[in-house]
Amino acid sequence: MAGELVKSEKPNLSVEIIKKYVCPKATDQEAYMFMQLCNIQGLNPFLREAYLIKYGDEAATIITGKETFTKRADALPQYDGFKAGIIVVDNGNQCQYREGSFLAPGEKLLGGWAEVFRKDRSHSFRNEVSLVEYERRKKDGSLMSNWKSMPATMIRKVPLVQSLREAFPDEFGGMYSPEEMPVDASSLPIYTEGKAPIITVQDAKEPIKEPQKKAPEQKSSVKNPDEPASEPQLKAIHAILTKLGAKDDFEKHRKVSRIIGMPEPEVIPSMSILKKGQASLVIKTLTNEGTQAA
Repeated sequence: MAGELVKSEKPNLSVEIIKKYVCPKATDQEAYMFMQLCNIQGLNPFLREAYLIKYGDEAATIITGKETFTKRADALPQYDGFKAGIIVVDNGNQCQYREGSFLAPGEKLLGGWAEVFRKDRSHSFRNEVSLVEYERRKKDGSLMSNWKSMPATMIRKVPLVQSLREAFPDEFGGMYSPEEMPVDASSLPIYTEGKAPIITVQDAKEPIKEPQKKAPEQKSSVKNPDEPASEPQLKAIHAILTKLGAKDDFEKHRKVSRIIGMPEPEVIPSMSILKKGQASLVIKTLTNEGTQAA
């Protein structure tokens, strides 16, 4: 039907398939989280719609293909277009918010901006980001390929996908573009169903985050903690988060992600992927937070 969000044909994914044909270095948990995101959002890694990337012993990174955001937005009936550009200091020493990504010789690139519009909202969803916060470097300190050759194009994309996520959290929740994450967007792996992935090893580095300490394992007294969270548990989590002032689903998902030990900036795609043990921990943590606030 015209105007409906069309998702790709659902691939037959399993933890075993992901570890064999997508990311051999992934842990079972990382492969499971990737599988859940693909299932919930209808992403097919074999169509270059999603990637699971892992450098050495670092935590795996989940990213979404570049074209997925704009293609899906175009199919949404509420979507009313966008504006995006760069923030520069021109040769007259004036700060400009310029649409597009043209940068003249001698001008200084400061960051990017974007604005997404919905037909059913009176205000736009706008974001501005700093170049120094997002430009990606290798371990030797040199810029990754795309950030070196076309920084204006790269930084313009970051606030655009952020604004799309805020404008349409159900459609884009848990989805991050390569430009937002600590990966080389010019060297993404190539996936072919039934074949080992073609991976270009990059000397990657995340310049803006401090190393994350692994969350201590929580002992749970919950019966069958590895089973899917129950409906009453999920309702309780939503109710407590709302009471604590969480404004939207993305904020709720981000808070829960930190509680269960996911590193920044990863976010669970849906509360439905929580297990009983995790849900019990979230409820206990949020309840204690509410008690302290009171």
